[in-house]
Amino acid sequence: MNLFRSEEHVRNWSHYDSASAESVMPLSDWASVFGGNLCRNRLQPDYVSRVNEYASELLLSLKKLGKEGRFWTPE
Repeated sequence: MNLFRSEEHVRNWSHYDSASAESVMPLSDWASVFGGNLCRNRLQPDYVSRVNEYASELLLSLKKLGKEGRFWTPE
């Protein structure tokens, strides 16, 4: 993950790929995505048995942020 000062700086970055433009969002949004159970509970003994539940929560978090396109949904 790369952190930039603004979207303009992202777009001016030499490795910028317009195909990943949907992934540009504020750090607070990334924190809410990675702060969910899918990431927080990885060391719990029942993690594997609950991973589908956690993945559903992740997709719901992304949907709340307006991130529902092909870039975000697993195939």
